[in-house]
Amino acid sequence: MAGHHQVTQPSTLLEGGVQAAAPAKINRFLHIVGRRADGYHLLETGFQFVQWCDWIHFRPTEIPGIHLLHDPLGLGEQNLVFQAAAQVLDQTSHGVEILIEKHLPSGGGLGGGSSDAATTLVALNEIFHLGQSNEALQSIGLRLGADVPVFIFGSSCFAKGVGEKFTEMHWPGTQVLIADPQIHVSTQTIFQHPKLTRDTPSCRIRASQLDTTHNDCESLVRDIYPAIDRLIDQLQVFGEPRLTGTGGCVFVVDPVNADLAEAIIGDVATVQVGLLSHRSMLYTCDANA
Repeated sequence: MAGHHQVTQPSTLLEGGVQAAAPAKINRFLHIVGRRADGYHLLETGFQFVQWCDWIHFRPTEIPGIHLLHDPLGLGEQNLVFQAAAQVLDQTSHGVEILIEKHLPSGGGLGGGSSDAATTLVALNEIFHLGQSNEALQSIGLRLGADVPVFIFGSSCFAKGVGEKFTEMHWPGTQVLIADPQIHVSTQTIFQHPKLTRDTPSCRIRASQLDTTHNDCESLVRDIYPAIDRLIDQLQVFGEPRLTGTGGCVFVVDPVNADLAEAIIGDVATVQVGLLSHRSMLYTCDANA
């Protein structure tokens, strides 16, 4: 679990403000082992962090309220960053300006929106000395989305429940190739689909057992989105491609000939090659966006 390392550093965009990293994650596997009575799916998954991130910039202001200075997706108060801030700040007495510097794709399975929300919770807790524990912030984050708590937890892990019960785990791999076909896959559509596998046997997966795992969403996503199906086939030349989350991004860990990726698949997907990390950039602040 993350400790008490300072998460903010001077902002490069907001004079007098600070910034904090909101990194991507990949799901090394995603098993759906059941469904609760309230409709939430029970998952077992392996989260691993990538040294590729959005940056969230903050500047306290004497004007009370939450002021989004730059909202790349135009979501306003529906933006998870705004909603996260509203969960922890008393808007009658606290004022903050927030600028979202977006680098991660939206709806790609990398957790961009959830990571932005998690970073907002952790950073505002630090900036305004709110005194919330890491566990309390995870509980708040879970109200915003099932992927938010892992970004607050901050270490690669085996997760279960709806994705909020963590056991720290060092997954293998040092580099990852991420291909983004720029296809927004609706998580809700996939998880509500009648053909989704929901009965994979529960099994505590360890780092040495990754070759026995899979992503239960992948075959369904490939059926619904032919372009993602073709992309996965094209990525076989680099190693073992897998969908992350519900997609549409696809990754290959420790790819061969990664320098050729742009030439081979650049016409069908944007390519990012980055380092894998056991610790989240939110708590290390030592990698480039």
